[in-house]
Amino acid sequence: LVMHYYLVLVASLVPLTPNSRTRGFSAPLRGGRATLAVSPSPVSSRLPSERAQPGKRREAEPPAGKLVPDSWLDNWYPVMFTADVPADSPVAAQVFERPLVLYRDEEGLQCLADTCPHRLAPLSEGRLAVDASGTTRLECSYHGWQFAGCGKCTKLPQLEGTKPILPLYGASAYPVREAQGVAYVFLGNASLAESVPLPLAPELDAEGWIYEQDYMRDLPYDYTTLVENIIDPSHVPVSHHGTVQGDRNLAQPIATSVSERMPPIGFQGKTEVPLHASSRLSFAQTKAVQTVTFTAPSLLAYRFSVPAGDASALFYPIPVARGRSRILVRRARNFRTERVMRTADLVAKHLENNIVFDQDMAFLCGQEARLQALRADGWGGAWRAKRDSEVGGGRSYVMPAEADRFVISFRKQLDAAAAALPWRSPPLAGEAHAPPMPRTVLLDRYEQHTKKCPTCMAALKLTERLIGVSASTSQVSLMAALVLAVTPAPPLALSLACAAAAAAYSAVLLRAYLVGPIIGALSNRVAAVPLAASAASAAILALAPGGRAARVAAAATPLATALCALYARRALDGLRARFIYTEEAKALQIS
Repeated sequence: LVMHYYLVLVASLVPLTPNSRTRGFSAPLRGGRATLAVSPSPVSSRLPSERAQPGKRREAEPPAGKLVPDSWLDNWYPVMFTADVPADSPVAAQVFERPLVLYRDEEGLQCLADTCPHRLAPLSEGRLAVDASGTTRLECSYHGWQFAGCGKCTKLPQLEGTKPILPLYGASAYPVREAQGVAYVFLGNASLAESVPLPLAPELDAEGWIYEQDYMRDLPYDYTTLVENIIDPSHVPVSHHGTVQGDRNLAQPIATSVSERMPPIGFQGKTEVPLHASSRLSFAQTKAVQTVTFTAPSLLAYRFSVPAGDASALFYPIPVARGRSRILVRRARNFRTERVMRTADLVAKHLENNIVFDQDMAFLCGQEARLQALRADGWGGAWRAKRDSEVGGGRSYVMPAEADRFVISFRKQLDAAAAALPWRSPPLAGEAHAPPMPRTVLLDRYEQHTKKCPTCMAALKLTERLIGVSASTSQVSLMAALVLAVTPAPPLALSLACAAAAAAYSAVLLRAYLVGPIIGALSNRVAAVPLAASAASAAILALAPGGRAARVAAAATPLATALCALYARRALDGLRARFIYTEEAKALQIS
């Protein structure tokens, strides 16, 4: 009898399930695990509730705010821009330490676990093969196993003819979708994928809007550190001094307010920040009130208005692994939509974004190491320790300014939800006084961005071709100038050939989108020097073919070409470094 009344009392204390239209935790559990439900929104992802299965006993709900890994996995995660998925080869990605491989076949975009079931080789190192039926398959380059988009193994070359290919031999497949130019993958219970909305930005589908400047970067610091950084507008004037985004003289108090908190992690608020002028989009420097919305796990939107219209800056933070993350960045607007970026504009913007992320890199890695040294929990829970003794004598965050409100809101929600982050490895213990990461690794633009970006990879290859052409041109032109200088009566054909070669070299440079004011590696004036010299030489040879002036002009043309090529090679070497590794960000910060 006592036990009966005890059970009745316990049952009466279990909170009721909230209405499905409200934002909150869902009490029904499956297998003793709670998940989180958030009301559907066109700009938010949600953590779906699980329905109790018939025949399974429903257990008591854990305390509010306590999540489990399924709460995070049952979401659509952006992994890359769809333009970055090659049409003819697989590409690797990773979310929460789960290796993925994406590729395209006749049915569209596919996603498998990046692990061949045979001997665990990465399928992303494989190739796309066409089988006897004309269907594209993902082939492992280790032993030639082939897989369909559903994960089924369709070819196993080593298997004896009488043995069937069993389902056990298949690879794991994940639901994948393309929307708004982004590839999304669902890592959790596949049966829930259709009911979970994609975390979309509604303005990207609105009439009269365009989006551009898509930029991706892999970062050597944690997802939680990344989110804390991108929700902090007050760091921009100081950290990004010297870029179009920053000027340390504009550092000032920033009015910041949080109007709504969206569990498990998310908020909506407002802030007012200075916007730099844009000649391309025709608006002057101004202050703008921005509506800031962050919805876990991977969508942050800054929305604002200028006299010409409305705009937004969208950030997609992606948890890759402990101490590693990925960011997708996009700009959108509904004005000056005819001014679409050319290739040179996009390359210049990516190089600018490289500087911006380089500027944050060293101190974010250092901040993360110090925070983990205080308490190695994997998300920075030591940020608000009340006493130094709680964290081994170290210092926690001191955030007295109103500008820190977004970070405080995020950190408080993270404390309640981060224990359920579905990492597969234990937290990394930081060392506050450990030697910093080598800067060539820390700022490795090639590995972090360039080789994964088709636009920048093409620009890098073009740069290297121009460097090769310039090197050859400088050597041949110098030899030609010497020959013409020491020859009393140089053959007219040789002089004309040098003039033609000079004009051709100028044409090669001037046709390249890397040359000119947009990227700024080499000016059009310098590129046109050999062309001008060849034109002058041709005119002199036509007017006075056998005179002293003709001999001087004949030798001057290849000499001018050689000097231009040497200068161009040096400038292009500098541009090449900007795709790979450079310290230009540090130079701007200390300027």
